Amino acid sequence: MKPIVIDASATAPWFIPEEQTPVGDQLYADLRAGSGVFWAPALWLWETANMLLASLRRGRIDAESVDRAIALLARCPLQFDGVPDEHRRAQTMRLASVHSLAYYDAAYLELALRLNSQLASADKKLVAAAKSCGIPCLDL
Repeated sequence: MKPIVIDASATAPWFIPEEQTPVGDQLYADLRAGSGVFWAPALWLWETANMLLASLRRGRIDAESVDRAIALLARCPLQFDGVPDEHRRAQTMRLASVHSLAYYDAAYLELALRLNSQLASADKKLVAAAKSCGIPCLDL
């Protein structure tokens, strides 16, 4: 099985009830069970926390749900990519430019390409870019 690069949008269905999907549920179950190898750039930590904070501010979840989510995420067996070197930063910039992505979204694409992995994302633009690069995607 190919590794799976997971972006922050793929995490939302785990904690925000109205975003829950069968694919998201299965992804969470696989991650928690250790069924597969899951990767993310380190920025995933900030993006998921920001998603939880924005959801709290919008009244989509309560503070107790945020605390539970942070505790659950801390126990997820997710591998984080290291600080990118100059070559990887340049590659990420090229991918962002070519696919009209935000630089941080292109970081997920760069990692998926480098690891020859799958991508799990609910971001339609990122999924389209990944598919155009030949990366199999788990559409949420």
